[in-house]
Amino acid sequence: MDKKIKLKVDKQVMEVESGTNLLDILRENKIFIDNPCGGKGTCGKCKVKLIKGLKEPTSLDIKHLSKEEIEEGIRLSCNINISETTELIIPVDNEKMNIAVAMEKYEFDVDSMIKKKYLVMKEPSIEDQRDDYKRISDACGIRDLLIGIKDLATVSEKLRKYNFDVTAAIYKNQLIHIEEGDEREKIYGLAIDVGTTTIAAYLLDMNNGKVMDVEPQINMQRIYGADVISRIDFTVENKEGLNTLRQCIIGQVNSIIETLSARNSICKDNIYDVVIAGNTTMIHLLLGLPCKQIAMAPYISVVTKALEIKAEELGIITQGIVSIIPGISAYIGGDIVSGILSSGMLNSEGHSLLLDLGTNGEMVLGNKSEIITCSTAAGPAFEGSNIKHGVGGIKGAICKIDLSQDKVYETVGGENPIGVCGSGVLDTVAQFLKYGIIDGTGKIIDKNELGEKYKDRLMDTGKMKEFILAEDKMNNKIITFTQKDVREVQLAKAAISAGIKILLKEKNIQLEDIETMYIGGGFGSYMDAESAITIGMIPKELKDRIRSIGNCSGAGAKMYLMSKKLRDKALEISRKANYIELSRRSDFQEYFIDSMLLE
Repeated sequence: MDKKIKLKVDKQVMEVESGTNLLDILRENKIFIDNPCGGKGTCGKCKVKLIKGLKEPTSLDIKHLSKEEIEEGIRLSCNINISETTELIIPVDNEKMNIAVAMEKYEFDVDSMIKKKYLVMKEPSIEDQRDDYKRISDACGIRDLLIGIKDLATVSEKLRKYNFDVTAAIYKNQLIHIEEGDEREKIYGLAIDVGTTTIAAYLLDMNNGKVMDVEPQINMQRIYGADVISRIDFTVENKEGLNTLRQCIIGQVNSIIETLSARNSICKDNIYDVVIAGNTTMIHLLLGLPCKQIAMAPYISVVTKALEIKAEELGIITQGIVSIIPGISAYIGGDIVSGILSSGMLNSEGHSLLLDLGTNGEMVLGNKSEIITCSTAAGPAFEGSNIKHGVGGIKGAICKIDLSQDKVYETVGGENPIGVCGSGVLDTVAQFLKYGIIDGTGKIIDKNELGEKYKDRLMDTGKMKEFILAEDKMNNKIITFTQKDVREVQLAKAAISAGIKILLKEKNIQLEDIETMYIGGGFGSYMDAESAITIGMIPKELKDRIRSIGNCSGAGAKMYLMSKKLRDKALEISRKANYIELSRRSDFQEYFIDSMLLE
């Protein structure tokens, strides 16, 4: 019989099998810990502080952790197998992340796919022997009314229980719910932006299209890796990996539905349409579709078309429909279709650029006649994943840097600094360049070349140069930005810059021909455009034409939910958009190399 070991994580106590990997235990118990690499031991972020059961540091700990961290009892959870009574705490709580939910307001006519009809029917008699299906169909005025076999089995009982006085909820020509009496006013929908890092859910009154409430959350799939490739790997390397990730997101959507229903005193059965926008991998994981091929050339997904599925078929706890917004390719998903829709970029003869910056970097060039898109793996640096002291946009994250000030940083919530989030990462490199701490190649200059103001901030650990952004002497903790961190930002910046150049080249368009540059996405909502221009990520020629549009994916999902006309427009976008695969283009590699320079 396997030996049971007592494990205490923060205040939670559990018994685990001897020899079980700690990171696996945390995942199984839905205890969040940052592990962008998905447990491969390459990111050094899955830190725990051991109070009891302290292990000697391994080579992996020594590689990723500072001497002070090791002495403090910090270890990497992916590198620990529990073999004795163990007590630990997780140093950083990433569940308190700032999540972008603000969106542009757009005017459109409300005309959703859901209609509710109040039906008062004559009871059956010898003179009127119509079957129950025909009685409802006639009352609804829908000759080809569809009723699923499960609903058909309960129709007779419900009609008699409610004395043939009911309200029917209809999606297109499909009956999805019957309830007692006149309940036409109770009609709600959800627009959900399922991002790789975060989820934003908007509860709408479908009578008028007004947003009643918003629920932002961390995507709990992050415990299985920060990016789509890590999560795809998890589904491939673990027999139940795909089902684990599917249940994770379905459970979270259901939790959001319960939360919003309770908070707004509505019945979840009156949520009739759940519209979901997400990148192609997130949609595959939601549907339980294999996504291995997305990560392998030629990068093929199972499906990108629009889908309409009964909620109960997916395990989602409403009586309605789940509408999946269509995507364009394996790396341009429904979230970008939503962004294109909500930006309004297709309403003009002139061309506009859309840059959606989150865990991935997607770009769109288009006008009312044409749309071309591309995608780059640019996001991890700006999500903090590949940065030594990188964190999400949580309380205490350094979000702004200004080296001209005595106190060079600002943090989320004004808390003591615990790391650097995406906007702080971008600011740091821009400030380094502005004040000559790095040269045009991105190299941190030597201490003897630095001005007196910054000399004491530059340290050399023997591995690489690091610049001190913040120091907590009381807790013997410093937050630095390393030479490797600068290189990570250069790679992300170069990929985005090169992608923009490819789109312009493809249509033989110059920067002066661009009417507007729309910036959306999680990171895009918080970044300083001036910093992005300083490092050359965004062309300086577009400075006065930049427009931040917040959560454009969530805005598009709202429009898809509330308007048949705009739903049709989204379908048209997905059909006519062309995707450029950058990895196959030699000119992308040339642009990428040229864009590495920060001059």
